[in-house]
Amino acid sequence: MKFQITDRNLPYYHLVGTLVVVITLALALGGSFLWIGFSEHQQTIDRLEQSFQVKKQERLKSEMEAAIGYLDFVHSRTESVLQEALQDKVSMAMQTAQAIYDREHGRRPEVEVKRLIIAALRPQRFYEGRGYFFIDDEQGNCVLLPIAPSREGSSLWDNRDDTGHYIMRGLAAAAREGDQGGFSTYRWYSPDNPQQMSDKLAYVQRFKPYGWIIGTGDYLHKWHEMRLREGIERLRAWKFGDTGSFVAISQSGQLLLQPQWPEYEGKHYSKVGSPAEQAIRGQILELGKQGGGYLSYQWPWRAANITSTRTAYVLPYRPWNMIVIASVFQEETQSQFARERDAAVNSMSNRIPYLLIAAMTAIALAIGASVFFSRWMSGLLRNYHQKIETHSHALEAQANALRLAGHVFESSKEGIVITDAETRILAVNPAFCQITGHVAEDVIGQRPGMLSSGKHDAAFYRAMWKTIHETGSWSGEIWNRKKDGNCYPELINISTVRTESGAVLHYVGTFLDITERKEAEDRIRHLAEFDPLTQLPNRTLLNDRLTQAVAQAKREERQLAVIFIDLDRFKNINDSLGHAMGDRLLQEVAKRLHDIVRQSDTVSRLGGDEFVVLLTGLELRTSALPSARKILATLGQPYTIDEHELQITPSIGIALYPDNGTDGETLLKNADAAMYHAKNSGRNNFQFFTPEFNQWVTERLRIENGLRHAVAREELILHYQPQVDLASGQIVGCEALLRWQPTGEALMAPDRFIPIAEETGLIHGIGTWVLDEACRQLAQWDSEGAAPIRMAVNVAVPQLRSRNFVSNVRNTLQRHGIGPDRVEIEVTESVFLNQDEQVRQTLQGLVDLGVQLSLDDFGTGYSSLSYLRNFRFDVLKIDKSFVSELHRNQDDVTLISAIVSIARDMSLITIAEGIESAEQQHILHELGCNIGQGYHFSRPVVAGEMAKLISPRTLTLIA
Repeated sequence: MKFQITDRNLPYYHLVGTLVVVITLALALGGSFLWIGFSEHQQTIDRLEQSFQVKKQERLKSEMEAAIGYLDFVHSRTESVLQEALQDKVSMAMQTAQAIYDREHGRRPEVEVKRLIIAALRPQRFYEGRGYFFIDDEQGNCVLLPIAPSREGSSLWDNRDDTGHYIMRGLAAAAREGDQGGFSTYRWYSPDNPQQMSDKLAYVQRFKPYGWIIGTGDYLHKWHEMRLREGIERLRAWKFGDTGSFVAISQSGQLLLQPQWPEYEGKHYSKVGSPAEQAIRGQILELGKQGGGYLSYQWPWRAANITSTRTAYVLPYRPWNMIVIASVFQEETQSQFARERDAAVNSMSNRIPYLLIAAMTAIALAIGASVFFSRWMSGLLRNYHQKIETHSHALEAQANALRLAGHVFESSKEGIVITDAETRILAVNPAFCQITGHVAEDVIGQRPGMLSSGKHDAAFYRAMWKTIHETGSWSGEIWNRKKDGNCYPELINISTVRTESGAVLHYVGTFLDITERKEAEDRIRHLAEFDPLTQLPNRTLLNDRLTQAVAQAKREERQLAVIFIDLDRFKNINDSLGHAMGDRLLQEVAKRLHDIVRQSDTVSRLGGDEFVVLLTGLELRTSALPSARKILATLGQPYTIDEHELQITPSIGIALYPDNGTDGETLLKNADAAMYHAKNSGRNNFQFFTPEFNQWVTERLRIENGLRHAVAREELILHYQPQVDLASGQIVGCEALLRWQPTGEALMAPDRFIPIAEETGLIHGIGTWVLDEACRQLAQWDSEGAAPIRMAVNVAVPQLRSRNFVSNVRNTLQRHGIGPDRVEIEVTESVFLNQDEQVRQTLQGLVDLGVQLSLDDFGTGYSSLSYLRNFRFDVLKIDKSFVSELHRNQDDVTLISAIVSIARDMSLITIAEGIESAEQQHILHELGCNIGQGYHFSRPVVAGEMAKLISPRTLTLIA
């Protein structure tokens, strides 16, 4: 349909169109508000449900953490409480004995005085009848033993418990620890289980007048039971909210705490309650055994006489082998949730009538306004039609001339300001207003000086106007001020507009706000010069500041110090707790360093766990000492991050200008060398640079670089040293010993390159090669008909931290067709210093695989019988330091006899290292040692020589 537009029907069409558009928009707007209201209402309900569920779980978890914290405190205090109780009892006995002695000594015969003391202590009982006082002399003879009077007068010196521990000797050693005596732990028969020994703690003191040892003791498990009851009763009284409480179930299913049904306590969960309740308790027990978590279930509520949903947070407490449950009924939060939901519904219901009224009002007003506007427009249109005919030709001519200039002026993104010859502002464009915040009316008639920021002095402006007058223009960066008072940088160009005669007509300035560009430049500069993790200067900025500091020190004839810091064993924290924890530790180290240095000094992070502190303006060489000591002490303090308390120490190297270098690169290199010397000197110390350190670092770097290519260049060699059965003289195994012969150099001993390989991580690749080569060689000997022997391979601690180590061992054995019982993995006692769960898992994985485990150098490092109990070793190797003087030192014989006895009782094979004579072999055989290894039988030999030794014709090696 084609519309005919005339002066008569135009107002009518305008009115109808306006009404249609306005009514449609009003209806659409009202519908949109209504839909948005319903959506927001539903989102509010969903958020409320999620929020109350999260709050309930957080409340349960918070209560559980507090309860577990209390249980940990109670459990940790068990042994210390027992120690205090034992000390009190022994102190009482000592006071009694001393009082009798002081009163009767000199008045009665010594025998009578002793009898009086014994008679006073014999009848005393405590600890529910288990506790009593005993007296022995320092030679182990029993003086008083109330529970076995028949043993009095006899020697208890050789009495041992079921672990082989000499009880009387341990008590005597504890009494000699000091004037206050000491504690001794052993195992003895408990009154409630006389068929089996239990751990017992005793405290003893020396009664000097008669050389007696007076003491008492009690069983640790009895005190653990008392502390457990104390913890259970505390949980019974622990309530939170209206329905929150704790329940405790032992790992075996016994109900330890059930506040709702106390009559069930002490019984197995499957014997009480309904089948449904038994099933739920079974689910809770299984969840606790799997590590804990949240569980919701239907449960009877006695107080309300209903069955309702109860949410529980389950967590195992392993020290006492029980499951702790914190739970609460949903009604505790349901009422508050219902109130919030009803409030949201009421709010939505109240808004709907107002929305409808607003929509109808808007439509009515729109109709009225449209009618009025249409009539008004009709009058304007008639007047305009008359004028347009008169001026159309003139306007068309002017429009063509101004259209281009106006478009440029209005649409330009650059701010434009036009002034007259006296620099009074005549016009500004929208971009000017947008940038400065001023409207045109504020600035027209004013001078540009109103925008001055105050950051430029008068000389700057004089130079600028001089250039404009001389050249007609000026370009550059300038700081101006916006209407809100904020200063901003702008890139401005000022040009002069002149008449044909050369007189100044206008000045035109065009400018851009370059704030974002400046900020981007600052961000880029910050990223380029600062470490993103610690916000400390990085290597680039440090080099720049170091160069400036050296130049200043040279001008002022002063000194400066470069302190190079490396964190000791930081990799252990990353490996065990994760890189996120390591990053937080680095941030804390950076903060401590920043807090202890002067404002004129620089703290920088080079990367990893390396930091550098630059000390400037030093008067003396020793001026760096206080800072070094302060850094050493501050960084060595414990770090508390979340629930972890971390301990880390620094190794520090110091280089001084100008003594140790006259440029930044040399100073950094020498400080680094001194730091490595500090690490080599035992860590947690600082060292000043000397030229010898540089030579040491260069040699270390040469070895490290050579090791990186040693496997690829086939420079590694395995030598094999036989292991001989001391009874038969036959070779039963050999140990694979790594040697390295760099190209063109002599054979290098492992003690020179193995520590470097472990520190740099190269030990993983080298260890893989050693295991593969040893298994390959063992398979080759088998194929040549050699006698079947075991192959011992040494493994370093970093290899045990690898999650893939067990699978690599399995794949290597399968690849070469070697049974796992033919391979023996040797580890040193240093493995027990690494309380790393991954190391424990790796050792267990090797045991499960069937590989034999050997504990090397036993007795020289961190020996503890608990290690032999907690880890299943097959072989115990006696260090050669005990063997070398065996035939001349009775103490070595005693030590080896004890080690062999322990190993025999624990079904372990003993191997003695370093046997160099037939006399040593004979003594070791007499002591019960199984296998020997040393130069007496053979030096380490290459594979071909070893093959000859294990051939059936030459299998016996007895010198």
